[in-house]
Amino acid sequence: MSLPSIDIISLREAHDRRAFMHEQMQSLGLAYTFFDAVHGTQNPDHALFKKYNDARRLRLRGTGSSLRLSQLGCFASHYLMWERCVQGGEPIIVLEDDALLTPLFMSFYAHAGQFAQHYGLVWLQPSRKVQNQAGLVLEQIGPFTVKKFAKGFSGTTGYLITPRAAQALLDYAAEWVYPVDNTMDRFYEHGIEAIGVDPVCLAQDDDFESFINVADSGRQRSASDSWRRETANLWDNLRRMTHNVGVWVRVKRGAGLDNI
Repeated sequence: MSLPSIDIISLREAHDRRAFMHEQMQSLGLAYTFFDAVHGTQNPDHALFKKYNDARRLRLRGTGSSLRLSQLGCFASHYLMWERCVQGGEPIIVLEDDALLTPLFMSFYAHAGQFAQHYGLVWLQPSRKVQNQAGLVLEQIGPFTVKKFAKGFSGTTGYLITPRAAQALLDYAAEWVYPVDNTMDRFYEHGIEAIGVDPVCLAQDDDFESFINVADSGRQRSASDSWRRETANLWDNLRRMTHNVGVWVRVKRGAGLDNI
């Protein structure tokens, strides 16, 4: 299997970020392509935004939980990358333009073909859903311990994805309810496991201001909104736990993952 292409999602006008990523890629001698991100606030009527079901989100998460245009733009950008992966018929590495590559990135890149043969989606960043989450050890590939995580990944800084997994995400994302990282994290629904590597290959450069994540307004939730949110979280946690127990049993019996 040939080495995957590297596609960097970046707003066209984000010159500092593009210069930052170019310097990193150039220092490693890696070819890459910038993909012009969808700027949600400048393109509020983007065709893909019709997939977003705000009414369903409000039923699940409560009043005031609507996704921002910047979040929809982020979702659309990754959605288009999944389409590109399927159309190209080859695995790709997707990076955002604030990805800070560690010295081990080149080792991952050299072993990317092996990862793509075993897993549909491999996260290159730390899992930030749970601090110091241990993960279920699956195997060793090169210098990396491959792990299945009980909870997924916050943010979409970088990942390897195969055409089959990309198609599964496209099918699952026929309707948008959650931000793109939360959507990708719902492995217990779409079947694409939360697979990561130890040590990680990249981090998010916090020196760059986020175009997506802004501080919570501090609005007080009503009792009904809190009930909606907690009920949805409880149901998700039960399904996630049941799924993870099944994975743990299969792995311990040597059956491997039913992963796309």
